Amino acid sequence: MREQHPSSIEKIGIGLVCSVETFRGCTIQLVNKTSGFNGLSTNKNGEVRKIEVKSMEKSFHWIAISSLIAIDKLFFERDYWIYFVLLPHNYVVMTKGLPFVKRQLSFSTNDEFLENIQDWMKSTRKLTRRSGLKFLPKLQLKFPKALDKLVEHLIKNPNDKTWYDSVIEIWQNRSNWECLYHAPEEE
Repeated sequence: MREQHPSSIEKIGIGLVCSVETFRGCTIQLVNKTSGFNGLSTNKNGEVRKIEVKSMEKSFHWIAISSLIAIDKLFFERDYWIYFVLLPHNYVVMTKGLPFVKRQLSFSTNDEFLENIQDWMKSTRKLTRRSGLKFLPKLQLKFPKALDKLVEHLIKNPNDKTWYDSVIEIWQNRSNWECLYHAPEEE
């Protein structure tokens, strides 16, 4: 079997995300690459999700977030979601960005983390403006719980409350969309 180019895998992932969002009754709009995310999804109630798509075929235990804008969106946008597309099983895992990263990395034990990262971003922007240099920051996030294993776990154990605030839905397409996991609504 011929190995697919990463950009082809990303296009397949974006196509699956657009398909599942349309199936869910949402409208989806792809946006400019410099926005820090791939698209905007709006449901019938007018709620908007800023979606970053991460497509994976082999390595399910890490992702990269590139650019200062994307890093800023991840840490400081309330409606920033990361949709993980796991191929070849056509899973779409819908996660709330920061709560998911916090759950995976457990950096919430450092009370000053978000303040420190905001200071780092401000100083990087300031240095960029003053120096004429262009910095291309990239976060590499290695997850202790690989996404394919997490999907298996949540499908088998939907009552595991550990992930309720971060993994919201898991969908699979096997010619039709099927919701395999759905976290209870917040009250």
